[in-house]
Amino acid sequence: MENFTRFEIIGEDRMGIAVEILQKVYEAKINLVSVEVFPGKVLIKIQYIDECKKKSLKENICKIKGIINISEIELLYYEENERRLLAVINSVDEGIISIDKNFKIGIFNDYCEKVFHYKKEEVLETDVRSLIGDNAPIIKLITNGDEYDNVEFSIKNERGKSHYITSGRAIKDDDNKTVGAVASIKDMNEAMELADVITSTKEGAFKEIVGNSISIERVKKLISTIAKSNSTVLLRGESGTGKELFAKAIKNLSDRRNNSFVTINCAALPDNLIESELFGYEKGSFTGAINSGKEGLFKEADGGTLFLDEIGELSMILQAKILRVIQEGVIRKIGSNKEEKVDVRIIAATNRNLEEMIEKQQFREDLYYRLNVIPVYIPVLKDRLEDIPILVRFFIDKLNKKVNKKIKGADIEFINRLMKYDWPGNVRELQNFIERAMNLCEGNYLTLESLNMDFKDSKQNIVTSLCMENELKLSEIVELCERQAISKVLEKTKSFRKAAKILGVSHTTIINKVNKYNIICKN
Repeated sequence: MENFTRFEIIGEDRMGIAVEILQKVYEAKINLVSVEVFPGKVLIKIQYIDECKKKSLKENICKIKGIINISEIELLYYEENERRLLAVINSVDEGIISIDKNFKIGIFNDYCEKVFHYKKEEVLETDVRSLIGDNAPIIKLITNGDEYDNVEFSIKNERGKSHYITSGRAIKDDDNKTVGAVASIKDMNEAMELADVITSTKEGAFKEIVGNSISIERVKKLISTIAKSNSTVLLRGESGTGKELFAKAIKNLSDRRNNSFVTINCAALPDNLIESELFGYEKGSFTGAINSGKEGLFKEADGGTLFLDEIGELSMILQAKILRVIQEGVIRKIGSNKEEKVDVRIIAATNRNLEEMIEKQQFREDLYYRLNVIPVYIPVLKDRLEDIPILVRFFIDKLNKKVNKKIKGADIEFINRLMKYDWPGNVRELQNFIERAMNLCEGNYLTLESLNMDFKDSKQNIVTSLCMENELKLSEIVELCERQAISKVLEKTKSFRKAAKILGVSHTTIINKVNKYNIICKN
């Protein structure tokens, strides 16, 4: 390793003093490596010289007018900064790679050695394309200037396979031209392990459940309490309230978080297909079956969690079969006589009134009690309007990349207008609305001009809005109108009995509906 000698020279702050110092170095026939000039101070880095030459050079420099002191130092300032930066780059738990506009590698930290199976000495100042190929995201960044976040990429070279997640940023000159790029690298396996750790915390589990209103915090607290249990959970809430997000939060906080989370929408398929999806089938069980047979979702979720969305849409026959799985912990494939044990936690969700369905013999009462061990009522957006500013910020950050814009936020008038609306489609409707506003926005902030929506008309034509925007079923619309009617009357009367009299029902019915719809009664 080559050695150097470095001096710090203190002197008057006058023009030409740095040139005179360098002249003394030149006269001594010493190779100058680098120099830093500051007011009243000059730092030089020269080839290594012995003590005799050091003494001679120092004496000659001290003869210059205005020189106050000269002393030997360990490093120049830029060297200290470089080494400090290098220490930081090598200490982070992910790879850092930097290239110039000619694709030459300038930075390749210790973590990159592990991911790409090359030592930095082998790749520095070489063409990065020989290491990661021509189609890597960082190559496209140099070519097109397209920055990127969390892109999964995989390569295979003579030394092994590299599978990683990467984010990249362009290095720009004063004319905003791309002159280089820097990218972060995270091994895929490590990224997945980190994701598991994060989602197992409350903060990670509730990352997608945005809001800090009393009603939403109450639900988060309940979920945190019941997550580690293996009991069945029934999520109740209107369409668009985010029931699947709450189901995922329960799974991520449970002891089953590292196992499968399998979902099925019970309203999306006819009975025969749902049965084959849930239970699987043997070879040749029916026309169109896969020759090798198929494992069902119960089997796929074995050891993990099965989320049955819209369970109120199941036929009575399928309800009976699911009841048996919950009671006995066994399944039987279509076309098979063999029973198989499964260990599955079931989380079900519905926006239907299961109690009324039981009265009409449309839903099994015994299944209801098995599912309703832990009921969780998800509040509607109308009852947590204070969460709208946070939700708007969340959706702007989430959707910027999708709409190819850089929206920074929303004007207060925009937010205030949103908070005067009923949001019959709940959070899903708000997200769709924000995406529409972002597409129409011509500046950096969402304004009233971005609205493109008559909220007054939307309130007056609530049924039309529900049908067109959210594709709700008639039963869902009826329940929504019922909840809104009860909320409005209670807000006015502040009495269950008075509300019951106005609406023509018993006060017990009003109390049951309040509990069912999680209506917050003020005063």
